[in-house]
Amino acid sequence: MTSTSAPHTRGGRDTGPSCSGQWAWTAWLAALGCLGLAIGVLVYLTDRDASRAVLIPTFGWLAGSHLFGAFGQSLPSFAHTFAFSLFTAAALPPCSRAAYPACLAWCAVNVAFELGQHERFSAHLAEMLQGNLSALPMNRPLANYFLRGTFDVGDIVAAVAGALLAAAVLRLSQRNWEAHHAR
Repeated sequence: MTSTSAPHTRGGRDTGPSCSGQWAWTAWLAALGCLGLAIGVLVYLTDRDASRAVLIPTFGWLAGSHLFGAFGQSLPSFAHTFAFSLFTAAALPPCSRAAYPACLAWCAVNVAFELGQHERFSAHLAEMLQGNLSALPMNRPLANYFLRGTFDVGDIVAAVAGALLAAAVLRLSQRNWEAHHAR
């Protein structure tokens, strides 16, 4: 018995190939996303001051080892964009065309947060968060992020690179998926 590679539609939209093997697709993308996040966390454990990262514990034996060297400065921006692009794609039907705009969206989020740390915008954003929107629980940490963060063009480049690599992984994975399910 052979499976078909004909796309399925929902509401007139292409949702990709049949669901057979969908768990493998989801698991593959989620595993790659977890690997990306693990690398980003490792940067905070080895190359950065742990006090700058919320929710990441300090391990004295790892701190200050500078495992990633110069790449450690922008690697978290790369890892975040890459990982969350793949997590979003994993939540979509296999080979969904919406996965590529997800890469673009996560890149835009990372670039926006980086721009929010620029001296032209940081004080205004923090003031807005602490003023009009002060009742929301995440506003103080977010305002502190903008005020205490450091704008770096390298982080913008890394976010774009993370989105591009995620899109490339998706494309290669889709080709593999389609070849496997065309049999």
